[in-house]
Amino acid sequence: MSLGLILFLGYLIGSLSPGYFFGQLVKHIDIREFGNKNTGATNTYQIVGPVFGILTGIFDFLKAPFVYFLAVSGLFPFKPVTPDLAILAGLAVVVGQIKPFYLQFKGGKGVASLWGLTAVTIFYTRSIYALALLILTTTYAIAVSKKLAFAHPLRQILKLGVIALPLGAIWLPREFVIPIIAALFLVFAVFDAVRFLAPKINQRYLLLSIFAKQKERFQPSGATLLFLSMLLTIGLFPKEIAVLSLTAFLLGDSLVPIGQHFLSIPLIKEKTLGGAGIYIFTSVTAGLFLKSLTPLDLSLSLILSASLLTAVLDQFSFLIDDNLLVPVGTALSLTVLSVQMQN
Repeated sequence: MSLGLILFLGYLIGSLSPGYFFGQLVKHIDIREFGNKNTGATNTYQIVGPVFGILTGIFDFLKAPFVYFLAVSGLFPFKPVTPDLAILAGLAVVVGQIKPFYLQFKGGKGVASLWGLTAVTIFYTRSIYALALLILTTTYAIAVSKKLAFAHPLRQILKLGVIALPLGAIWLPREFVIPIIAALFLVFAVFDAVRFLAPKINQRYLLLSIFAKQKERFQPSGATLLFLSMLLTIGLFPKEIAVLSLTAFLLGDSLVPIGQHFLSIPLIKEKTLGGAGIYIFTSVTAGLFLKSLTPLDLSLSLILSASLLTAVLDQFSFLIDDNLLVPVGTALSLTVLSVQMQN
């Protein structure tokens, strides 16, 4: 009974749409008839004004965590629910933001509330359900963003897929994982050799713009360098450091276009402040989930160090390909830091 009531309350709170009310009070318009046709922070920012857009974003971001804490704390006059069940209460807020009953069920996109809920679960529970919510939120945010584009989407998808290899190294012996990685490295290395010797094959490969990069005309492909990097990292460094370094890089590099889109302030060469921020966020998040969901012995200082190292090393990928520089450089630096801390 308590869960049903908190779900209902969550929906009611979620249905509060400040963007709509700002449009009515400030501009005397229905904001859903302008811009991107919803009541979210972005549309409020563009149609009503920056201050009102920021206020809308803050409110939408905080209302799901507010309901989440009501659900788990027992402050609400009903029995508290478990942290995992409280995620459902937060999702009810998201439903309310998207489908407010008093606006003919036409509200915002729910992205801000989803990120608010995701943020609180990352730092409150870090359970398998919180991880599933993080994946759902990221996928949904990318899907509903019409302006966000990935220059090489297939590369990003494949990189996310090969995370299975370092994650597998958590539970499987190196003698099992390393031959798999070595075989994949040899396949791509042989393919690179073939295309370098056959210009027509090389040209056809480079035409695959969703996968290939023009810089690979005269250098090994990203896949070859990535599997070489995995061989070195898993083969030479302690398990905790190897898995953390590879996972942080694979997630950060796959999602860095999101940061570049929202915060395109330039740093070094084509790198941006938003891209560095994505590296830090994904590295910290990955480390926290690895710490809570796996037997890896990861300290908070190691996780934070990895996040800063990946972001910094990525800035210098114009010197050495990031597939090689970031994971191996991070693992090497973390190993040196760990030895110094022990001494």
